[in-house]
Amino acid sequence: MIPRLRNPRVGRHAASGLIQHDDVQAWEQLNEQPFAFRHGLAGHPLLSIERLARLSERAFDRDHYKRYFKAAELKLPRDTLKARFRENIEQIGENGKWVALHYIDEMDPEYGDLFDLLLADVEEITRRPVRSQMTWGSLSVFLSAPWLPVAYHFDHETNFLMQVQGEKDLRLYPREFGTLTPPEIEDFYRHNPVAGIYRDDLADAGSAWRLVPGIGVHHPPLAPHRIQNGKDVSVSLAFYYVMPEMEERGHVYQVNYCMRKLGLRPRAPGESALSDRMKIKFMRALSTSNPRTHDELLYSGVSRLAAPFRWAKHLREGRA
Repeated sequence: MIPRLRNPRVGRHAASGLIQHDDVQAWEQLNEQPFAFRHGLAGHPLLSIERLARLSERAFDRDHYKRYFKAAELKLPRDTLKARFRENIEQIGENGKWVALHYIDEMDPEYGDLFDLLLADVEEITRRPVRSQMTWGSLSVFLSAPWLPVAYHFDHETNFLMQVQGEKDLRLYPREFGTLTPPEIEDFYRHNPVAGIYRDDLADAGSAWRLVPGIGVHHPPLAPHRIQNGKDVSVSLAFYYVMPEMEERGHVYQVNYCMRKLGLRPRAPGESALSDRMKIKFMRALSTSNPRTHDELLYSGVSRLAAPFRWAKHLREGRA
């Protein structure tokens, strides 16, 4: 049984029409194919740069604020870091930076309500009770100075990226084995978020999407993508969630990672239902039984399983 981590505000609201679904057939390809959709968040007061700058101070209520700074910066007083982080957002048009605010639905109840409204819309469109079935989900906002690129990468979650301000070009590639190799995916599931290896043949491959305010694009899980921001400041909102079957697929890849390290040739997910069940059960037994975060839910087991490999590497390098 996969544990569930959900914001207590999720499940309170009915669909509101923030997401518009003119193309019903496109939504039938959810988690398999990318598609564009319209949304009503352009100009939303919660997503103005001024409001997001104020929200940034709430990031310091959680320990994860450290992810936004380099190790040397963390030696500075918290108040200094808080002021610097807020200034990075307020001056995004002049400082040449890219800033992400994660888990904003947990920082402020207004953003928690917004996340719930978006999930309610997805439920109405897909006719699937996402909020009661998902293991975890969250809301992130991305602010970028003009012309900045976002490097090639892929994600674990069912993702919806919505443009609020400015414009950007997105290139999405076929999910999983349509683009990626098994070792790349296995490396990702050992907790390496930049496991995807960009190749020259991908330059014009995949599908190209132009994001302007009011337009969003669905990213299937494990669908690699890269982004090029346009000539103006860009503000984008992403909401995402994970269903139990995707967590289980991740666990299969984690066992496969360790098997490959031992010189074995593991079966890919889906090749053998019995093999998959055994790998999932094994990984759940190794994982934290009461995870506090999604990272603990997904990665605590593989961290324990991979520990001997890390120790062996240290021995070879003379660091143990």
